[in-house]
Amino acid sequence: MKIPFKMTNNVKKESKEKIATRASWISWCWHTALKLFITFMFVFSFYAVYLDSKVKDKFEGQRWNIPVQVYGKVDSFKIGDNASLAQLKKNLRLTGYQSKPQVLNPGEFTFSKTTLIVYRRAFDFGNGNTHAERFTINITGNKILSLFNEQGAIESFSFEPYLLGRLVPENKEDRVIVSLQTVPEQLIDTLLLVEDRDFYFHAGVSPLGIFRALVANIRAGRTVQGGSTLTQQLVKNMFLTRDKTLWRKVNEAVMSIILELRYSKDQLLEAYINEVYLGQHYANGIYGFGLAAKFYFGQPIQSLTIEQMAMLVGQVKGPSYYDPWRHPKNAKKRRDLVLRLMYQNELISQKNYQAAVVSPLSIRETRRLVNKKFPAYLQLVKKELAEKLSAFQQQAGVRVFTGFSIRAQMNAEQTIAKHIPELEILNKGESLQLAMVVTDIKSGEVTALVGDKKSGYAGFNRALDAKRPIGSLVKPAIYLAALERYQQYNFATLLSDEPIVLVSDGGKEWRPNNYNGKFEGKVSLHDALVRSLNVPTVNLGMQLGLENIAKIFHLLGYPEDIVTRPSMLLGSLSLSPFEINQLYLSIANQGFKSNSHAIDRIVSAQGETLWQFEAPDEQLFSTQAMYLLDHALSQVTEVGTAKSLTWRLDGAAVAGKTGTTNDQRDSWFIGYDNENLVTTWLGRDDNKPTNLTGSSGALVLFAQFMNKNGVVNKSRLIPENIALTNFESSSGIAVSIECAEMISYPAITTGLLIEPHCLGKKAAEKKKKQSWFEQLFTD
Repeated sequence: MKIPFKMTNNVKKESKEKIATRASWISWCWHTALKLFITFMFVFSFYAVYLDSKVKDKFEGQRWNIPVQVYGKVDSFKIGDNASLAQLKKNLRLTGYQSKPQVLNPGEFTFSKTTLIVYRRAFDFGNGNTHAERFTINITGNKILSLFNEQGAIESFSFEPYLLGRLVPENKEDRVIVSLQTVPEQLIDTLLLVEDRDFYFHAGVSPLGIFRALVANIRAGRTVQGGSTLTQQLVKNMFLTRDKTLWRKVNEAVMSIILELRYSKDQLLEAYINEVYLGQHYANGIYGFGLAAKFYFGQPIQSLTIEQMAMLVGQVKGPSYYDPWRHPKNAKKRRDLVLRLMYQNELISQKNYQAAVVSPLSIRETRRLVNKKFPAYLQLVKKELAEKLSAFQQQAGVRVFTGFSIRAQMNAEQTIAKHIPELEILNKGESLQLAMVVTDIKSGEVTALVGDKKSGYAGFNRALDAKRPIGSLVKPAIYLAALERYQQYNFATLLSDEPIVLVSDGGKEWRPNNYNGKFEGKVSLHDALVRSLNVPTVNLGMQLGLENIAKIFHLLGYPEDIVTRPSMLLGSLSLSPFEINQLYLSIANQGFKSNSHAIDRIVSAQGETLWQFEAPDEQLFSTQAMYLLDHALSQVTEVGTAKSLTWRLDGAAVAGKTGTTNDQRDSWFIGYDNENLVTTWLGRDDNKPTNLTGSSGALVLFAQFMNKNGVVNKSRLIPENIALTNFESSSGIAVSIECAEMISYPAITTGLLIEPHCLGKKAAEKKKKQSWFEQLFTD
């Protein structure tokens, strides 16, 4: 059938219109899609810029609120230094080193009669990472004769300091930051093997890795590998929430690419090692392999064994499901799987694999991680730290190096634990409390501090916060004021020891007495101090003037105002053990100013020194007066109130002063040898009597601590213008001939008038009443 020509033209016209319409629609779609794409790219670009800014601010700024890491003293040694092989071994064990027949790994040591070989772990001493290194120390007669490392002879070396604890920030995220260089290579290889084999080849997101993980999981019949890259896991942990949404996955992918473009693989791997969540310690999360090594095994990361590394890597997949304390079977099964992967990929030998796979989990007995083994000392650190850094600065991963000595602290705590029960028996079974402060005399570093009789007690710190009357501990300050006035006073100067009555402005009478209730009429200045007589001390203090005594106190380091009243001469002032320790520190340091402190140096996460202690170079008192005071305090421990130390310390040379307050409520003793000053207080929190004096209570603990810690016999050079001088004891006058009653004392010879004949008591009293002009013309 023929189609009319007109109709055909209409069809063609309609077809053209449809084609035009379709083309117009397609064109509109393309244009719209292009506009949408451009809009999307524009919006995405802005969003990518926003994400880039977020990533940069976090990654290059303060990534984490990192705990303050507090370290003890860095012990450095050089050839010729005194050193005990036994003590070095003890210190290494306390720092977590293990004794082995052969030293093959960091954290191990071995020894013979005269040689110590130690493989020091890598550590940042505040001036950059120091790599793990093996040292050989040869010691004979407690002296270091030679030192060697693997390259040959060396002059000096430093031991890794003891980690006291970490001051965890408010967000409860605990970490031990480690650098990539200090992480064992085997741990890094195992982590990449299990979590991201293509880490060094992908650009943040790895489709190949996702596919490989899928195949591996199907073959194993369970999840053995994850599909996310380490970069994605880092983004998820550091920047995003754990919500499983499409938008979070998009953000994760974009931010992963941004990280890969901005930073090196090593930077990202180091951040991951310190960021990954690996467990829960009650309220605190365990983040990073550095802390996880401590949490699970009580070891630094450098000392981990093969099986321990495998278990930690296995924890990445599910710290709760593989918790070795709650689910030990799950944890061991996961660990053994990681070990098998290590063996199959030739990271470990067959022999090592077989030994590791049959080994127990070797985790710590309890999951409680004690970050603050010595809380009393850490309270002092926190107090000083708050004065030097803001709270925000303290969250930036700073490291604090202190003068803390693990040896001195353990000796103090063990002494207290052993002997406090004995002293409580003497106190009729009543409970006692105590405080002890140990300070290095030369540096002023507080090396040990105890604030409670219970070891590890984190409550009220009596060493810092218990203000107690100091009793006779005040007396050396009074006698120092006199000895500085050498033209008026010397050891032979006679002081009145007779009943006295002092009346206050309000009419209140004060009648001081000696401890034994007796009076001797006249006593020498030397005997009054050595025997700690009260009445002569009060008379001397009143002669010198209360304001002058207060000035001596301030010079010694007492910062607060003093209300000057006569009772201060017998120790009515209330000070904490830490405060009175400061006053005696300058006495023990031969009159040179010395500030007691815990913190030596504060170092930023980048190794920059933020604060450094600077020892004052100031002489507060004359060398001659300090020598005489030191001599008298040495006599206290030989023939005075602390004479029991002669047998308690087997004749060792120390100096010190006892202190007892009214009704024996407080028992004090402060003593020192050539290196350490030790302040000990014993009493009751309810302020009831203790039935203990300074010599029967606090002194006993001092002696036991010194025996345990070791005494360095006190010795001092006799300064110029000091000479042993003969005095007539009945008159207190220096004489050049032998008299009936004579005694010899060291004295300042400058301006000292020496009589050529004996005077006798009456003549001395008469001469004393004469003016200096009359004495000049009297034979």
